[in-house]
Amino acid sequence: MATNIKTSSLTTPGIVAAVENAETLGKPESSDEPVTKRVRLEDCKEQTVTTTDESQQDALITSTVGLRRFKRIPIFIVDYHNDVLEFIYRCLDSRHLPLENNTLLHFDSHPDMVISREIPASAAYDKETMLGELSIENWIMPACYAGHFNRVIWMKNSWCKQMPVGKYNFKVGHRGNKISVDCPLDYFISEGNYCETSELEQARDLELQVLNNDAERPPDPKLILAADDCLNYILDIDLDFFSTSNPFLEIYKDANCYEQLSEIFHFESATESNASGTTEKRRQQLEVLKKIFEHLEEKRTFQDMAKPDTNIVSEETFKKIENLADSLHKCYADDEIDWLVIFDSGSTTDTNGLPHHISTDTELELYYQQFKQFLIQLPHPPVLITMACSAEDDYCPRNQVNCIQERVVKILQEVFQEKIHEKPILHYMDDEWDVMHFKH
Repeated sequence: MATNIKTSSLTTPGIVAAVENAETLGKPESSDEPVTKRVRLEDCKEQTVTTTDESQQDALITSTVGLRRFKRIPIFIVDYHNDVLEFIYRCLDSRHLPLENNTLLHFDSHPDMVISREIPASAAYDKETMLGELSIENWIMPACYAGHFNRVIWMKNSWCKQMPVGKYNFKVGHRGNKISVDCPLDYFISEGNYCETSELEQARDLELQVLNNDAERPPDPKLILAADDCLNYILDIDLDFFSTSNPFLEIYKDANCYEQLSEIFHFESATESNASGTTEKRRQQLEVLKKIFEHLEEKRTFQDMAKPDTNIVSEETFKKIENLADSLHKCYADDEIDWLVIFDSGSTTDTNGLPHHISTDTELELYYQQFKQFLIQLPHPPVLITMACSAEDDYCPRNQVNCIQERVVKILQEVFQEKIHEKPILHYMDDEWDVMHFKH
């Protein structure tokens, strides 16, 4: 999990403009409505699009069975990764993407598939809520729950350990109006988001594939993307894929805070047979720890704090929290200590923690070449390209991010040539954009 401790600058007027009249894209009328619709390759034939300005429209887009197609692939660059949803939702609304069953080809050092327990599942169909409430670590799964993605391909490097390499077919639905999955990976269990298949309502099939792009035998895109995937996939790139830091390592570093939190927030990995029990135990652990840290933030002392249930947080663990407080107060003034940020930091430790790999120039060159080779072998170009700098949240080192962005854009231009827009949309620079009126 990668928790964003900074607030996105996206405002409500921007949200409304981004989605226009599409308040409930793809919301099923009932739980009985089919949710596995896929456009077939043989059905895709060019049709004429009739508009109020047909000559202008024809110069910009073509259409395939109700879907528009960009004549040149747009590149939408944000800083906070969740802001790419603004562009994706607009493309769903404008029919450049189908409402359901899209594929996300996701190059990143983090899965970004955390599920927020604070946002109800029903809000996944409310674009204003999604754009306003989601963060960098949790923007993908609500779109999967809503059916916009039925396949996620997480491309990473071998130093990212949050999920093991493999292919996982599972269901995403809701339990008690909270998005949940029946996939017993520690990544989902650690946030309390696993449940039995029978407990899921409005469940959809989801395929997750996890691959190392720096493997000795590199992944073959032609074996990863099937013909029907090629019709509607998004190439999504976080620049921290090439070099990443763990900003939480720097929080209260003098007190060795992160290492102590790793012990406080530790939980035993689940097996398939005890996944439900482990999930419930983990959920209780996080709830109790959150109350402890909230008490410390408000009261600034352990006095009047009710001791936690030792079956959930042991006496040994509680003592470690007291030791952490002592370490912090030895190194920092009390008003410098933010216990809620410390809780967020502890929540990222999980079983494997966040990756921290600041790449050397030599390593960067290798990763660029591997990335380019993968793109060259793609069986079909993406519908659109989204990119996140991740500089403001400190996941991509600030002294490297500009060079990485410049090089990645150059690689995209070299690979896709005239198929791609020559000028990316720089959302973080407030570039104006309209998917229906891109200039070529």
